[in-house]
Amino acid sequence: MWRAGNFLLRSQNMYRFPMRWFAGNQETVESSILEQLRGVEGVNVSKLGSKCTFKEIGLDSLAQIEMYSSLEDKFKITLSDEDTDGVKSVPDLVKIILSKL
Repeated sequence: MWRAGNFLLRSQNMYRFPMRWFAGNQETVESSILEQLRGVEGVNVSKLGSKCTFKEIGLDSLAQIEMYSSLEDKFKITLSDEDTDGVKSVPDLVKIILSKL
């Protein structure tokens, strides 16, 4: 098997896999978000998990904006206000970031 561009070739069959899929899967994005949240002062780390809401862990709006900025830099994406308006939990944010990758 060998790779040519965005294609993985195997004998006569050709399978197409977007190469950026390998750069950001759900586990990678989720662990990056949780890592960011662990470093935020005032966050209740004992309640931190993959299904937690930002309200449960005590994340304020200013810290949330700083986290978005840091995640934009890490994943080389842009999160608009419209993207982040309805984000209330880690799964919401994971979904938004995955849609941008």
